[in-house]
Amino acid sequence: MPISIVMISASIHDSTKFADVMESISDFADDSMMEQMVSVYADRGYDSKPIRSYVRSRDIIPCIPFRKNSKTADDGAGKDSYNRTRFVAERFFAWLKNGFHITRHERNAGNYPGLVSITSFLMHCRVLR
Repeated sequence: MPISIVMISASIHDSTKFADVMESISDFADDSMMEQMVSVYADRGYDSKPIRSYVRSRDIIPCIPFRKNSKTADDGAGKDSYNRTRFVAERFFAWLKNGFHITRHERNAGNYPGLVSITSFLMHCRVLR
């Protein structure tokens, strides 16, 4: 379930707002929850030295696969665990797009954050039933 959502223009790459998302998590989570955070999962688009060093500086393990053209060797360790965990994030976006049809019907940027919040609330209610 989503803890923090940061919305940006479609013309900006998601990885530029990675630190903003991580910082906004602390707005919603208490200290004990933040201490329990041991790893961060992201896709290849987030493979960069600044993101990896940002995550490591907070004593969190970055579970981010290396890009195919990366100069750092990728041994493929933990690939199955990554795929199982990454599915959770991808499922949220699938629910958002297909289950609630938000991206199809709402084009007004002012209304979009409210619809995402309502959708997230409904997802939490489904899980808590």
